[in-house]
Amino acid sequence: MNNDEILKILKEFLNIEDINIDKIPNIDLYVDQVTTFIEDSLKNYKRNEEQKIITKTMINNYTKDKILSPPTKKKYNKKHIISLILIYYLKSIISINDIGLILKNAEENIEEIYDKLIQYKKVSNDLFYSNIEKLLEDINNEENKDIALILFLINIINEANQRKILAEKIIDLYFKK
Repeated sequence: MNNDEILKILKEFLNIEDINIDKIPNIDLYVDQVTTFIEDSLKNYKRNEEQKIITKTMINNYTKDKILSPPTKKKYNKKHIISLILIYYLKSIISINDIGLILKNAEENIEEIYDKLIQYKKVSNDLFYSNIEKLLEDINNEENKDIALILFLINIINEANQRKILAEKIIDLYFKK
């Protein structure tokens, strides 16, 4: 396991530029324009070129399932786009129903929430980098490098799982009534 290589990958990921609120179009867009904007803006989050960030079908399903409010005259506004970005960030961790609960409660203040999220994300990224760096140092003392890599992977996956469970418990406590 090469600590420098892993930290380089992490740094590249953490340095992906977020979509600042002022870069989100303040005009209403048709669904094709929305998918193009989001695909282009979040392309650095893709694991591979084939992965889709958002599709028209996804947007239609989110609207049908009342996760996303319906467009006005087939056009989506800034709040829709913010909601779709948040859905992308959240959907690999929590259920679409839980995302719907969060967005329903955030709807009125979604622009302010999104703007502050981008600010907090920078602080969180710095803490995450420091924690991973420390974990790598600790695990690097392991003599067997194959075991060290597996221990590292299981540890970061376990941390992700702990955060997921905490998020679900908070959703259950505060949003499910």
